[in-house]
Amino acid sequence: MRIGYAGLGWAARGFHLPAARRVAGAEPVGGFDSSAEQRASWAKETGLPAYESFGELLDRSRPELLVIATPPDSHVDLCLAALDAGLHVLCEKPFVPTPEDADRVLTAAGAAGRQVAVNHEFREKPIFKAVKARIGSQEAGRLVFTQIWQLMNLAPWDEPVPWRAAMPNRTLFEGGVHLVDLLLHLHGELPAGVYARHSSGLDPERNADAIHLVTLDFPDGRLAQITIDRLCPAGTRYVELRADCERASLRASHGGRALLRVGVKRAQKAGVRVDYAPGGLAWMERGLDRTTLAKNPRDDGVYGTAKLLEQVLAALAEGREPPSSGREARDGLCVIDAAYRSAKSGERVTL
Repeated sequence: MRIGYAGLGWAARGFHLPAARRVAGAEPVGGFDSSAEQRASWAKETGLPAYESFGELLDRSRPELLVIATPPDSHVDLCLAALDAGLHVLCEKPFVPTPEDADRVLTAAGAAGRQVAVNHEFREKPIFKAVKARIGSQEAGRLVFTQIWQLMNLAPWDEPVPWRAAMPNRTLFEGGVHLVDLLLHLHGELPAGVYARHSSGLDPERNADAIHLVTLDFPDGRLAQITIDRLCPAGTRYVELRADCERASLRASHGGRALLRVGVKRAQKAGVRVDYAPGGLAWMERGLDRTTLAKNPRDDGVYGTAKLLEQVLAALAEGREPPSSGREARDGLCVIDAAYRSAKSGERVTL
């Protein structure tokens, strides 16, 4: 599968190209970017051609799959252009701005007989795969309640990346899409309803969702909650996950853990415990018993992207919908859209 790249910045260089070079059958053939500086550094660093336009990439490198690694406002037009040219698409997240935009892209994909996937690579990281694999198992039982939270001391209006700083009132959309997709992936379905509140902290003049609380109710009495706090002065916790099942609690901590604990702490066994997982750790708790399930590699972003790409290419070869498809990404957009509508109205939004 010949792979081209739209946007030659960090996402393409730091994740997609290294991932493709780990996957058998993936052949990177070049990319395009409007920035002459990006094109020059890409060609020098990667040894691959860099073009100024999509048309040049098509004519001279003939890709079969386009990886879209540009800011989200450009995704709709690039997806439609790629599909119109007969290419499959692997798009960075967030997929597109709205569910209606997703419908346009998916309709175009159907008409072209092509597939769209979205790089929700968190699904493929070992710690989250280990949690997913044990939901519904004999040892853990059915999922009852899920919590996902993200804590960092970086207000959305202080984002160093210009396009992110330009959308401070879209934190749940831009960064929280990881959390929403992961939660839906664990539950395997859409919630029945969404209730959300957000705040800019102690600065009410700012139009920003620096703090976001989202409650999702699923059929059969199951609940889930997402917390984002971008005003937290404590240590950064990129993704913390607790999936409470009938017989065990499944935990995952993304972003690295290095911990030596000696002594006694309430609700934990006394003694010595060592946690060392630079890329993240997953474990299972049953009462005071604790079992390690998985650890992430240090390069977990490239690892997850490569694992997802491998499965996407297999699906394309077999003519079936790929994992982390555009259809699934649309579900996440519906939840995010419902959360913003709920925060505005103060009422639960039914899906």
